Amino acid sequence: MKILTKLATKAALRSLSRTLASELAPKGIRVNTLSPGIVRTNFAENTNIASDDFEGFVGMVASQAPLQRPGTMQEIANTARFLASDESSYMTAADLVVDGGWMNV
Repeated sequence: MKILTKLATKAALRSLSRTLASELAPKGIRVNTLSPGIVRTNFAENTNIASDDFEGFVGMVASQAPLQRPGTMQEIANTARFLASDESSYMTAADLVVDGGWMNV
């Protein structure tokens, strides 16, 4: 059930982003979303998940992605920086999926 809730939440955020992009574009405001895949953070340390269990989960997800590895916080930050920069000035209502190809294969 938690997975379904998380997927529904991501879908709701993407929908909200598209709606806001449409409404705010006349004011020159761009709205995009960034959907990261599995990324190593200190998440496991802040939960009751055993380290071996968490690493097993990371390995399983990473093995299903074409790039065969988890992402890094820096890779997600680089994508966010791109969205905030003038280099993405013609982008709005987009969802950038940064997950090593997991969702698209």
